Amino acid sequence: MAKNIFTSVFIDTTLKNLRQLVSSFPKSAGSVAVLSKHRIDTQWSTWTRAFPTIKPYYAVKCNPEPFLLQTLLQHGANFDCASLREVHDVKNCINTDSPEILYAHPMKSEKDIRIIDTLGIKTTVIDSVEECIKLEKCEWKGSAFIRVAVEDAGSKMPFSVKFGASEKEFKNIASISKIPISGVSFHVGSGCGDPLHYKDAIEFVTNDAFDILRMYGHNPKVIDIGGGCSSHPEYFSKTAKIIQEAIEPIPKNRMLIAEPGRFFAKPSQDLFVKVIAKKRGQNGKGWRYVIDESLYGQFSSIPFDHQKPVWLRISTDNTERRVSDSILFGRTCDSLDVIARGPMEDLELGDWLYFPLMGAYTSATASEFNGFPKPALVKDTENLLPTLQQAVSITNEFRRTNSTLKFSNALVPII
Repeated sequence: MAKNIFTSVFIDTTLKNLRQLVSSFPKSAGSVAVLSKHRIDTQWSTWTRAFPTIKPYYAVKCNPEPFLLQTLLQHGANFDCASLREVHDVKNCINTDSPEILYAHPMKSEKDIRIIDTLGIKTTVIDSVEECIKLEKCEWKGSAFIRVAVEDAGSKMPFSVKFGASEKEFKNIASISKIPISGVSFHVGSGCGDPLHYKDAIEFVTNDAFDILRMYGHNPKVIDIGGGCSSHPEYFSKTAKIIQEAIEPIPKNRMLIAEPGRFFAKPSQDLFVKVIAKKRGQNGKGWRYVIDESLYGQFSSIPFDHQKPVWLRISTDNTERRVSDSILFGRTCDSLDVIARGPMEDLELGDWLYFPLMGAYTSATASEFNGFPKPALVKDTENLLPTLQQAVSITNEFRRTNSTLKFSNALVPII
């Protein structure tokens, strides 16, 4: 049942901190995204300890929030961009030619190729003979990685149906390319469900792919292991162990890079949303609630990223409320704008709900459909948000005690 579980997970001071945050919000705000530098710093430390030899190129598409980009820049991050807008988002945060930007979209327009060539970007990605020919036509002056198709079953968002060259296609590209091939990349899928996919992909790239490239006169130096790493500490630890074992035999003169997105983005912000309307459920059973956000906004992660967000009511006391079979709607006029449905704690107008770990594919995919603006942004300057480990603990507890809640967590695939 969706009830307030602060008492079973958090100490009293944590609830006090969240109340303090809410009291600082703009009076007119109904939804607020709170940004955490502390969590971004923590994730950077976790990455560098786990992967001291793998340079992270943050995948900007996951969350292009300037505060996140600037914080990562301060740590020395590089960036994976897949559009001109993302390139400009990064460059607007810096005053020098660094960091490095990898233009990682394997299927670009000729316009994009010509423009990024003028912006000092030296490397892009291809996965077809056609893209290779397009680069030559546009007189691309840099080099390219070939992206190979790898096993990505079980990931939240598999990519192989759209991106990646088969072994036969890889050989064709290598044999005809007049563009220098400086590395090989792959992606095991966003939200990878099986870390052993990394092991298999790394072994293929390190051995077969590099041998093929050298056979056709290329001099590859970079292995790009892509993204897919979870921000969940336990899952990340398991994945890191497998990747480290897989890269151990790789010669030291090869450069290893990665394209983490949600690993940095998901913990970077939490969401606070107010209950703005309620009425009885159909046939007088339960309740229909409306909160001041929507499936078209920050909760776009539900249909597009297969997420099942959890929430906690920021109570003013420890009094428990009854539980009813209800629906939590978003604020738009679309009746399909449903956040969740099922047994949940009764809510009242003006209640604030806290949604932890809402930084990945939320702000990035949010729109202002129906005229509703994106949430106000607040920085957690006093480190009042729970730590990542605490946020994960409350997420796990919520899911354990609310297993019957339903979410529209995936669009039906058409391919």
